[in-house]
Amino acid sequence: MTAGGEVFDNNADTAAISLSRQPQLPFGTRVQVTNVANGRSVTVRINDRGTFTQTPQEPKCLDLTDGAFSRLGGVLDPDAGHIVVTQQVLG
Repeated sequence: MTAGGEVFDNNADTAAISLSRQPQLPFGTRVQVTNVANGRSVTVRINDRGTFTQTPQEPKCLDLTDGAFSRLGGVLDPDAGHIVVTQQVLG
């Protein structure tokens, strides 16, 4: 179960947002995420919260599902599981 009360679907276009992000985005917020390296975009819906830490290097960290991450061109490898993205809150 996600923090938003949904059954987790690892292929859905959803994401968890860092608890350290300020301001927090409410559950249901749609965010367009674009991979800076290749220009691919996906719109995800916030349905979970994460305990991962926001850092100066990763100022607005999102934890995407594997499906959304793959659609952005990310490689599902634990050692290479981060990509630089831009984010636009759609509402």
